[in-house]
Amino acid sequence: MPHSPQVLIVGAGPTGLALAAELAGTGVSCLVVDRHTERGTLSRACTVEPRTLELLDMRGRADDVLAAGLECPNPPLGNEDGHLDYGLLDTNFPFSLSIPQSRTEDALQKAAEKAGAELLFGTSVTGLEQDDSGVEVRMEGPAGPLTVWARYVVGCDGVYSTVREAIGVEYDGWNYEQSLMMADARLSSPPGPAEYARITRRGMAAFFPFKDGTYRIIVLDRQKFTVPADEPLTLEDLSESCAAILGLDAGIHDPLWLSRFRSSQRHAKHYRAGRVLLAGDAAHTHIPSGGQGLQTGIQDAFNLGWKLRLVLEGAAPDALLDSYEAERYPIAADTLRKTDLSFRFETSDGLPARILRKVTMWSMRIRAVHRLNVEHLSGHALRYPPDRGGRWVGRRVPDRPLAAPQPAGRLYELFRDGHFVLLGPDDRVPPAATAWSARLRTGVLAEPIGDRWPRHVLIRPDGYVAWAGRTPDAGLEGALHRWCGAPRPAAG
Repeated sequence: MPHSPQVLIVGAGPTGLALAAELAGTGVSCLVVDRHTERGTLSRACTVEPRTLELLDMRGRADDVLAAGLECPNPPLGNEDGHLDYGLLDTNFPFSLSIPQSRTEDALQKAAEKAGAELLFGTSVTGLEQDDSGVEVRMEGPAGPLTVWARYVVGCDGVYSTVREAIGVEYDGWNYEQSLMMADARLSSPPGPAEYARITRRGMAAFFPFKDGTYRIIVLDRQKFTVPADEPLTLEDLSESCAAILGLDAGIHDPLWLSRFRSSQRHAKHYRAGRVLLAGDAAHTHIPSGGQGLQTGIQDAFNLGWKLRLVLEGAAPDALLDSYEAERYPIAADTLRKTDLSFRFETSDGLPARILRKVTMWSMRIRAVHRLNVEHLSGHALRYPPDRGGRWVGRRVPDRPLAAPQPAGRLYELFRDGHFVLLGPDDRVPPAATAWSARLRTGVLAEPIGDRWPRHVLIRPDGYVAWAGRTPDAGLEGALHRWCGAPRPAAG
């Protein structure tokens, strides 16, 4: 175990493991610690959305997740004939992947360990102190107390984050009063299609199939909202609620686990305090509607990972890390706002809410409205502020085939080593970028990204545009200075 890793990650959930794979995969030494001795079976997340799969694909890490999941191209809307069409998306992954969080974590842990990250379970953080050179972290592990010094610490340790508390960052928000039900179980008479959900006067019930034949069951029963969340949920109680809401008996049996829960809506006031940063649920948490929690956490990891690497390499100033909060905070704030509206939409039984549900379902027949909703749920609508870089900056870049005879067959394959990618009419590094050639990969597309896109596009390691222009002289050097740091050409 390294006692002086460059980065100490606290929390071995999806966010912490994704960040560990990102860092270790580019040569940054990192240690992941988690207070649990083993992974729990109860988890909220049960889907991986297209944008998250794209990010994993950029690093060659999507296959294990895909192998453990079930592709659902038409997730339910909440009535018997309403479904989302993921086929409208410009992606290699036109589906929502139904997968238990534990299986997603298995794949991410495998990727992190293969990349060289070290994991230490059963280890709790008891305190930390930082100065201008690093952070000293005190912990209690299986062998007793230990102290680790790291240059940076990232708290990915969930809603009750010890790291967040240690740096004194406020976690503003509230708890919802409604008690909901959740379980993983088998169904003898599953309603069709594969993923199914209905909202009625009694409440909402949703079924999400997993590859092993079990289903994630989520129930909002308005007649049972006041039941204490700590009261054990029985199979009979869950079955009664589902039958009353759906008007059918799905034959729920052999539950792996059952639980009542109350959600909360909270947001850390800051994501950074010196050399300590927050990500995932330690920075933001919300209800599981739309399955956005896991997606947001992994996107945090991909945004932060390459920035930490450049700072640790001495290629970029420490101030680059400030862009992490500047970019991710508004994304999380918007997600919290939308999931709160979604929760109120699902739980309210007032006349305005019932009318709104009918209008919403009707509006989804409009192709433009439908596409917009699918893009938001999939993560494709996410965009970082264009700032002074022009209207293309901050946009997601979809995958495209590369023109022969380039070694990689697809654009996303150029991101495997976590570098920036510069697209142009040929694969030569233009004079304006020569001084950064060590951090660049070049590529020529076999087909355009889209209508009216500029010929030259600089793409960040997380797949978003850093700069775009008709000629490489139109601001490319300034963008490289800003995002890639000081010039450092390739050796030889």
